[in-house]
Amino acid sequence: MRKGEAKAEYRGCKASACLNLDGQGLANVRSGSGFLDHMLTAMTRTGLLDLEARADAGFYRIEALGSVIGQALDRSLADRSGIRRYGSSSVPMDEALANVALDFSGRPYLVFNGELASERIGDLEVQLLRPFLEAFCMGARLTLNVRFSGENDHHKVESTFKALGFAIRQAATKEGLGVPSTKGVI
Repeated sequence: MRKGEAKAEYRGCKASACLNLDGQGLANVRSGSGFLDHMLTAMTRTGLLDLEARADAGFYRIEALGSVIGQALDRSLADRSGIRRYGSSSVPMDEALANVALDFSGRPYLVFNGELASERIGDLEVQLLRPFLEAFCMGARLTLNVRFSGENDHHKVESTFKALGFAIRQAATKEGLGVPSTKGVI
Protein backbone atom coordinates (compact mmCIF):
# COMPACT_ATOMS: atom_id res chain seq x y z
CA MET A 1 0.00 0.00 0.00
CA ARG A 2 1.12 3.52 -0.78
CA LYS A 3 0.96 5.48 2.47
CA GLY A 4 2.39 8.76 3.65
CA GLU A 5 2.48 10.54 7.00
CA ALA A 6 3.35 14.09 7.94
CA LYS A 7 3.46 16.27 11.02
CA ALA A 8 4.16 19.98 11.05
CA GLU A 9 3.85 23.15 12.99
CA TYR A 10 2.82 26.20 11.00
CA ARG A 11 2.89 29.56 12.76
CA GLY A 12 2.18 27.93 16.11
CA CYS A 13 -0.49 25.48 14.88
CA LYS A 14 0.29 21.77 14.95
CA ALA A 15 -1.20 19.41 12.38
CA SER A 16 -0.76 15.80 11.35
CA ALA A 17 -2.00 13.60 8.52
CA CYS A 18 -1.79 10.00 7.38
CA LEU A 19 -2.94 9.23 3.83
CA ASN A 20 -3.35 5.89 2.07
CA LEU A 21 -3.58 6.25 -1.71
CA ASP A 22 -4.91 2.71 -2.07
CA GLY A 23 -7.70 3.06 0.46
CA GLN A 24 -11.44 2.59 0.59
CA GLY A 25 -12.56 6.21 0.91
CA LEU A 26 -12.46 6.42 4.70
CA ALA A 27 -11.90 9.71 6.52
CA ASN A 28 -11.25 10.59 10.14
CA VAL A 29 -10.66 14.34 10.05
CA ARG A 30 -10.69 16.95 12.80
CA SER A 31 -9.84 20.30 11.28
CA GLY A 32 -11.75 22.43 13.75
CA SER A 33 -14.32 23.12 11.03
CA GLY A 34 -17.23 20.78 10.49
CA PHE A 35 -17.64 22.09 6.95
CA LEU A 36 -13.99 21.45 6.02
CA ASP A 37 -14.21 17.99 7.60
CA HIS A 38 -17.23 17.35 5.35
CA MET A 39 -15.29 18.54 2.27
CA LEU A 40 -12.25 16.40 3.05
CA THR A 41 -14.52 13.40 3.62
CA ALA A 42 -16.11 14.04 0.19
CA MET A 43 -12.63 14.20 -1.36
CA THR A 44 -11.53 10.91 0.22
CA ARG A 45 -14.72 9.12 -0.77
CA THR A 46 -14.47 10.05 -4.44
CA GLY A 47 -10.70 9.53 -4.48
CA LEU A 48 -10.87 6.19 -2.65
CA LEU A 49 -8.25 7.58 -0.27
CA ASP A 50 -8.05 6.85 3.43
CA LEU A 51 -7.23 9.97 5.40
CA GLU A 52 -6.64 10.65 9.07
CA ALA A 53 -5.90 14.30 9.78
CA ARG A 54 -5.89 16.63 12.78
CA ALA A 55 -5.17 20.29 13.38
CA ASP A 56 -4.87 22.08 16.70
CA ALA A 57 -6.88 25.21 17.33
CA GLY A 58 -5.32 28.41 16.07
CA PHE A 59 -5.59 31.04 13.40
CA TYR A 60 -3.43 29.14 10.89
CA ARG A 61 -4.84 25.65 11.49
CA ILE A 62 -6.45 25.45 8.01
CA GLU A 63 -3.15 26.19 6.25
CA ALA A 64 -1.27 23.82 8.56
CA LEU A 65 -3.75 21.07 7.74
CA GLY A 66 -3.54 21.70 3.98
CA SER A 67 0.24 21.49 4.21
CA VAL A 68 0.40 18.18 6.09
CA ILE A 69 -2.26 16.54 3.91
CA GLY A 70 -0.23 17.60 0.87
CA GLN A 71 2.99 16.30 2.41
CA ALA A 72 1.34 12.97 3.26
CA LEU A 73 0.14 12.72 -0.36
CA ASP A 74 3.65 13.52 -1.64
CA ARG A 75 5.19 10.87 0.61
CA SER A 76 2.62 8.26 -0.46
CA LEU A 77 3.71 8.81 -4.07
CA ALA A 78 7.38 8.25 -3.15
CA ASP A 79 9.45 8.93 -6.32
CA ARG A 80 6.21 8.92 -8.38
CA SER A 81 7.43 5.96 -10.39
CA GLY A 82 4.76 4.19 -12.42
CA ILE A 83 1.96 6.72 -11.84
CA ARG A 84 -0.18 8.27 -14.56
CA ARG A 85 0.89 11.75 -13.26
CA TYR A 86 -2.01 13.77 -14.74
CA GLY A 87 -5.62 13.74 -13.60
CA SER A 88 -8.75 15.74 -14.28
CA SER A 89 -12.39 15.60 -13.37
CA SER A 90 -15.60 17.57 -13.77
CA VAL A 91 -18.18 17.12 -11.04
CA PRO A 92 -21.67 18.62 -11.08
CA MET A 93 -23.68 19.15 -7.92
CA ASP A 94 -27.15 20.45 -8.66
CA GLU A 95 -26.58 23.86 -10.33
CA ALA A 96 -22.83 23.93 -9.58
CA LEU A 97 -19.99 22.56 -11.68
CA ALA A 98 -16.33 22.18 -10.75
CA ASN A 99 -13.48 21.33 -13.11
CA VAL A 100 -10.22 20.22 -11.54
CA ALA A 101 -7.00 19.26 -13.32
CA LEU A 102 -3.73 18.37 -11.63
CA ASP A 103 -0.19 17.36 -12.43
CA PHE A 104 2.07 15.63 -9.92
CA SER A 105 4.83 17.70 -11.52
CA GLY A 106 6.97 18.48 -8.50
CA ARG A 107 6.23 22.16 -9.19
CA PRO A 108 3.60 23.54 -6.79
CA TYR A 109 1.19 26.00 -8.34
CA LEU A 110 -2.48 26.83 -7.86
CA VAL A 111 -4.94 28.39 -10.30
CA PHE A 112 -8.23 29.07 -8.48
CA ASN A 113 -11.06 30.49 -10.62
CA GLY A 114 -14.55 30.95 -9.28
CA GLU A 115 -16.58 33.29 -7.17
CA LEU A 116 -17.95 32.61 -3.72
CA ALA A 117 -20.64 35.08 -2.62
CA SER A 118 -20.80 34.26 1.08
CA GLU A 119 -18.28 35.15 3.75
CA ARG A 120 -18.86 31.80 5.46
CA ILE A 121 -20.11 28.36 4.54
CA GLY A 122 -21.23 26.78 7.76
CA ASP A 123 -18.39 27.36 10.22
CA LEU A 124 -15.66 28.03 7.62
CA GLU A 125 -14.59 31.43 6.34
CA VAL A 126 -14.54 31.06 2.54
CA GLN A 127 -11.39 33.20 2.30
CA LEU A 128 -9.51 30.26 3.91
CA LEU A 129 -10.18 27.88 1.00
CA ARG A 130 -7.53 29.34 -1.26
CA PRO A 131 -4.79 29.30 1.44
CA PHE A 132 -5.77 25.70 2.26
CA LEU A 133 -5.36 24.67 -1.39
CA GLU A 134 -2.12 26.66 -1.77
CA ALA A 135 -0.63 24.91 1.27
CA PHE A 136 -1.89 21.57 -0.10
CA CYS A 137 -0.18 22.23 -3.46
CA MET A 138 3.07 23.21 -1.77
CA GLY A 139 3.04 20.12 0.46
CA ALA A 140 2.12 17.72 -2.35
CA ARG A 141 4.38 19.40 -4.91
CA LEU A 142 1.61 19.46 -7.50
CA THR A 143 0.11 21.86 -9.98
CA LEU A 144 -3.63 22.31 -9.46
CA ASN A 145 -6.14 24.09 -11.67
CA VAL A 146 -9.60 24.66 -10.16
CA ARG A 147 -12.55 26.27 -11.93
CA PHE A 148 -16.06 26.34 -10.56
CA SER A 149 -19.39 28.04 -11.17
CA GLY A 150 -22.92 27.91 -9.82
CA GLU A 151 -25.22 29.67 -7.42
CA ASN A 152 -24.91 27.82 -4.11
CA ASP A 153 -21.50 28.27 -2.44
CA HIS A 154 -21.77 24.95 -0.57
CA HIS A 155 -22.39 23.12 -3.85
CA LYS A 156 -19.53 24.92 -5.63
CA VAL A 157 -17.01 23.99 -2.93
CA GLU A 158 -18.28 20.44 -2.48
CA SER A 159 -18.15 19.73 -6.21
CA THR A 160 -14.58 21.11 -6.19
CA PHE A 161 -13.42 18.76 -3.42
CA LYS A 162 -15.14 15.78 -5.05
CA ALA A 163 -13.49 16.60 -8.39
CA LEU A 164 -10.15 16.91 -6.58
CA GLY A 165 -10.59 13.42 -5.14
CA PHE A 166 -11.33 11.95 -8.59
CA ALA A 167 -8.35 13.78 -10.14
CA ILE A 168 -5.97 12.53 -7.42
CA ARG A 169 -7.19 8.96 -7.92
CA GLN A 170 -6.73 9.23 -11.68
CA ALA A 171 -3.27 10.83 -11.54
CA ALA A 172 -2.00 8.40 -8.87
CA THR A 173 -3.11 5.33 -10.86
CA LYS A 174 -0.27 2.86 -11.39
CA GLU A 175 -0.01 2.20 -15.09
CA GLY A 176 3.61 1.98 -16.09
CA LEU A 177 7.21 1.76 -15.07
CA GLY A 178 9.58 4.52 -14.25
CA VAL A 179 8.99 8.16 -13.52
CA PRO A 180 6.56 9.75 -16.01
CA SER A 181 8.88 12.56 -17.08
CA THR A 182 11.14 13.15 -20.07
CA LYS A 183 13.83 14.14 -17.54
CA GLY A 184 13.43 10.86 -15.60
CA VAL A 185 12.79 12.65 -12.33
CA ILE A 186 9.96 14.67 -10.79
